[in-house]
Amino acid sequence: MMCENATKLASDELDRRLSFGESVGLRLHLFKCGACSGFVRHIKVMRQVTRRYVATDASDPNES
Repeated sequence: MMCENATKLASDELDRRLSFGESVGLRLHLFKCGACSGFVRHIKVMRQVTRRYVATDASDPNES
């Protein structure tokens, strides 16, 4: 699998469940590619930060 395909699948995985073949292919690629593994870690952290921000912002209507 090429890095371009791996990063697309990693992004897709945030929005949908990957097929078995897609998931296995992505995991194998991530095992051997540090750059793509770093990308996946980065997008997961960004998603967590965004969710926390939205949850914090929604929980305090008086905060500007």
